[in-house]
Amino acid sequence: MKKENKTQSLSQLLKSDAFFEIMNKNKLSSIVKHSTVFSFWNNIVGAKFANITKPYAIKLQKLYVSAKSPVIIQELSLYKNKILAKINSYSKPLGIEIKDVIFNYKNFCATTPKTLNDKEDKPIWFKREELEGIEINSVTKQKIVEHIEKIKFLNNNQKENLISKLITNEKAKIMQKNYNANP
Repeated sequence: MKKENKTQSLSQLLKSDAFFEIMNKNKLSSIVKHSTVFSFWNNIVGAKFANITKPYAIKLQKLYVSAKSPVIIQELSLYKNKILAKINSYSKPLGIEIKDVIFNYKNFCATTPKTLNDKEDKPIWFKREELEGIEINSVTKQKIVEHIEKIKFLNNNQKENLISKLITNEKAKIMQKNYNANP
């Protein structure tokens, strides 16, 4: 017997009637919608600009983006129409239409997170063997499982993979805290 795969791509999910019903029923705030759009920024501008630009506001159908320097702003201005098209592919399903992108370099540092030692904020990589030795709180583990089981558009295999990755992420957070406490 062939098992039917009922998964959807993100674009199908965002365009679905069920998604709009959930959004309208729960009345997602504009902050959540904006942060959702911002989370796709790396996909929109690509690896070249992802680390040197940050979107920080959407006001009156304008997306405000901070950049590291005026030179970057000049280069991004050449791609403005492409950026608008890509950003709208992510924002329109959320009910937000972006008609213009405003670039600014003066507040880039304010939107870039810094560590306590003012070092560059880079992830710390842990080996899988190190993470396997870490145990997370059973209550936290149970909450992860409960939240993922509520997702209806994932099949069981996808749910198991997501649960595994979230548990690994929790273990990495514990390792990160230990690393920061004992540098």
